[in-house]
Amino acid sequence: MALKIVLRLLVLVLVFNILATHQTWAEQECYNDKELVKARCKETIAIPGPYVPPTPSCTSAVQQSDMVCICRILKPEEELHISIPKFLRLARGCHKPVPLPGEQCGTYTVPPPSPSKSHP
Repeated sequence: MALKIVLRLLVLVLVFNILATHQTWAEQECYNDKELVKARCKETIAIPGPYVPPTPSCTSAVQQSDMVCICRILKPEEELHISIPKFLRLARGCHKPVPLPGEQCGTYTVPPPSPSKSHP
């Protein structure tokens, strides 16, 4: 009986360690994605100035990145240099998922989509 309890505890500890390690790897990958997008898309997402279409290098970085994850880890001090509306426009333009309306991207609350101009 005691052996069964010990074995169950060992299995639980093993599963927990596997999940924690996987989460750490995923989190590190997200930080790497963020730095890649910041470096390759600087002109597109910069404050101030108008939106600049992304370069092929920027587009490639966005397409291989988890933009929702990047939104979760953006720091307020990074938002002094990154326009979140431009960041979201870039992600959408590359057909990448972004947080839903009402959710956060950094400290920015994603607004609902603007009404279509084709409807009166």
